[in-house]
Amino acid sequence: MKTIAGTLLALFTILGAAQVNVSGQENDSEEKTSKSIVGVWETVVTVRNCETGAPLAPEFQGLSTYNSGGTYTESSGGGNPILRSAGHGVWQRESGWRNYSLKFTFLRFNASGVLIGKQRVFQTLELSEDGDQLTSSGRFEVLDLSGNVLASGCSTAAATRFQ
Repeated sequence: MKTIAGTLLALFTILGAAQVNVSGQENDSEEKTSKSIVGVWETVVTVRNCETGAPLAPEFQGLSTYNSGGTYTESSGGGNPILRSAGHGVWQRESGWRNYSLKFTFLRFNASGVLIGKQRVFQTLELSEDGDQLTSSGRFEVLDLSGNVLASGCSTAAATRFQ
């Protein structure tokens, strides 16, 4: 019994001292060879007039995460965070190694916290040559609970890879 207890104690000590390396970003060599948008990005978004391209509101910041396998999550610094959920969506590589498409959605709430609808966003993205900058343009739709489009618009964004 003492031998088994001693062996288990030694095993737990060894396992407890082992280090596990976990990363949400690709390592430097993978990043430079894969030329991928996978990783975390700090974004600046501008809502624009679809016809003229003129800004309609002050720009706002956000965080975006492009996961391996094509899923996406984001959080926005635009407006009151109580009025919307985080965004969830999908992305894919398009033609070439620098071109991507993205679509995501988030839930919208009123000031009392009641769900009032959702918003959908559709974007095309371009990765810079060095892989550290990302630009996008696209459109969005604001929907009610029944899926009726209440409003729509356009936006652009610039992002820097978080390192």
